[in-house]
Amino acid sequence: MKKLTHCLSMAALLLLNTTMIYAQESAEEEEFLTGRELLQGCEEGAAPGAPNQYCMQYVFGFVQTVVALQTSDPSQPQLFCIDPNQIGLQEVTDNVTRWLRNQPDRLDEEAYVLVGQSLATEYPCSSAAF
Repeated sequence: MKKLTHCLSMAALLLLNTTMIYAQESAEEEEFLTGRELLQGCEEGAAPGAPNQYCMQYVFGFVQTVVALQTSDPSQPQLFCIDPNQIGLQEVTDNVTRWLRNQPDRLDEEAYVLVGQSLATEYPCSSAAF
């Protein structure tokens, strides 16, 4: 769990520079996007099998960032394994959204932590993956 938290923290730092992952509370203070805020954004205009662009872009950016981190340090265990030839972005985004809905008590946590845990749960790595 400690390695997962460390890798997710590193991913958050990279995402901070590449995607919009925070909500501005006031002019002086910024906070990370919460799971609740992400879920609200993901549910706007979405339907099963047709997630909205906001959510797909967030998930895509997160996945790409973590994959880049995992590739840069192969000695670290992979957090999740998604074969893009087998699983499309829409399916991954739908699964993340569904996982978030099933975690109502955790939605005030940082979105990147929840997305990382959802991907690790939904797409665990096995010795045969990648």
